Amino acid sequence: MVWVTRVGLALVVIITVFAAYLFTAVRSLEVEKLSDDLHVLFGMGGNVAVLNTADGTVIVDTMTFEMQGDRIKEVAMELTGKPVIAVINSHYHLDHTHGNPAFDPGVRVVSTERTLHHLKQLDSEHFADAPHTMPNETFSGVHRLVFGDKHLQLVSPGLGHTDGDLVVVFEEEGVIHMGDLLFNGHYPNIDLEAGGSVKAWPATLERTLQLTFDRVIPGHGPVTDRAGIRQFQRFMAQLGQIGQASVDNSMSLEETLKTDLLTEDAGYEEIKMVVPIGLDRPFVITRAWEEANGKITPRK
Repeated sequence: MVWVTRVGLALVVIITVFAAYLFTAVRSLEVEKLSDDLHVLFGMGGNVAVLNTADGTVIVDTMTFEMQGDRIKEVAMELTGKPVIAVINSHYHLDHTHGNPAFDPGVRVVSTERTLHHLKQLDSEHFADAPHTMPNETFSGVHRLVFGDKHLQLVSPGLGHTDGDLVVVFEEEGVIHMGDLLFNGHYPNIDLEAGGSVKAWPATLERTLQLTFDRVIPGHGPVTDRAGIRQFQRFMAQLGQIGQASVDNSMSLEETLKTDLLTEDAGYEEIKMVVPIGLDRPFVITRAWEEANGKITPRK
């Protein structure tokens, strides 16, 4: 019985240590300054932009947990000295929206109409205790926001990651937040079920490149520039070609996974949320094959 007690104690210690590590990891945020008024927060979830304006603080995306939303508010206050008056959600996925409930009543929450649709359809329970943090200002196409002397251009450039992604141009800073239309150095999630598209993604990126900016905040990965978008565009174009080749040559998924046509992913890594979450080379090739062969029907 002694050994059983020792094993039990060891498990308690392991669980306690892991819980402490997870708590620390969730609350941990790294800050990068892009200008006097614009910072990026990196942590467990999508990259967050914090913009200081004369009217208050504007946030783009809120990471994965309500606890992170609280921490984002704290760090934003340290950076700007002003409360958050607006949250912009680049799309509906939980690693970009689940921090929303931490924000106060009266906050503007801006998204595309399709993002709100997906949230209502799939994720409304998460916002049940804070319904004010569901998007309350939506658009399709282009939407402009002005906060004091800061001008933001919000654009929904087309299908890619989902059918409702937006990008945010911080005009005075010369910076664009791409959300998950850009994964820098990581294999992307391709949400075909939400209307995403491998085939359409390169053209969508091309439309973003027509906007005016120099530096680029991706949804995941380090800050980059226009060349970073071009590299990811080439990667997505190769995936589209692989999908089309599977149709043209009647290739099975197993045959397609053996392709040597994908070369633009050199150095790409899986995204980890403490552990890898399955976004890897086989995943993206599978998604390309599924779309090209009509295996996925998007939700309405």
